Amino acid sequence: MKNILLIGLFMSFLFINCSPSAQEKSKKESASKDSLAYDANAKAESSQMGDSIAHDVSLSTATPKEKKFIKTADLKFKVKNVLQATEKIEDVTTKYGGYLTYSNLENKNENIRTTELTKDSLLISKQIDVVNEIKLRVPNEKLDSFVRELNPLVVFLDYRVIKLDDVTHQFLSTQKKNARFQKYENRQLNNIDKKSSKLNETTNAEDNLFDRQNQADDQQIKALELADNVKYCNLNIQIYQKPVIVREVIANFDFITEKKQGFFSRAGESLMQGWTILEELILFLLKTWSFLLISLVTIFGIIFIVRFFNKRRVE
Repeated sequence: MKNILLIGLFMSFLFINCSPSAQEKSKKESASKDSLAYDANAKAESSQMGDSIAHDVSLSTATPKEKKFIKTADLKFKVKNVLQATEKIEDVTTKYGGYLTYSNLENKNENIRTTELTKDSLLISKQIDVVNEIKLRVPNEKLDSFVRELNPLVVFLDYRVIKLDDVTHQFLSTQKKNARFQKYENRQLNNIDKKSSKLNETTNAEDNLFDRQNQADDQQIKALELADNVKYCNLNIQIYQKPVIVREVIANFDFITEKKQGFFSRAGESLMQGWTILEELILFLLKTWSFLLISLVTIFGIIFIVRFFNKRRVE
């Protein structure tokens, strides 16, 4: 009976020492409440900051029907995957009746570092920035819908620049010039037919008509170009993603081409490698100290209980 009482007191002592006190509990509860309050405030601040940052590339370029505009858009934003985003942009371009004029998908190597692992091997670490510059054209009236479909791709918006040039008067001026050139050409043709009997006058009139026709052709080409710019808007899109870190081990050819090392050099290198292994082992043991402590307590506890019962049996 006395032995059972001693065991009960021993277990109670361990429980009391291992269990947290009321003051510690109070401190933990207070710290937990403070942590929850801090997390709530941090989330609220993060949400407010997120709301203040532009993530949406949507736009509205509605214009009066009687006006003629040349629309251009410049976009730059971060995506999760440049290759997949490029394919999506190309698909959306085709969907809205547009076409691609330029695409430059590129892997840029940045921050290249070389570290010597051993005498005969090197570790190459480099940061790869995947970027793409895309130029395309879509119908003027489809610009808003096209840009709106890019929203799911945007992780972070760097900028969105929209420009509308009013060319209503220029468009009207071009049409009138074309009409005047056409009338002048018709009159000259009639005059040449009437003066067919006079060779010199006919030749001069035809030369003059030829010059005017060249001017009319240039003016007509300008009119077509202006009409095309009004019908299709130009978009310049730059996309990028989170940098990718690439590491690879390569042979150290400078060392390989050298002659074989001596005994003492190789012995020193072996000692360094062994010391590195010992360091890693010590660090591993330090990380698992709690597990080792519990194991030791358990083992000593079992030994104590076994000895106790063995002693009791002997008695």
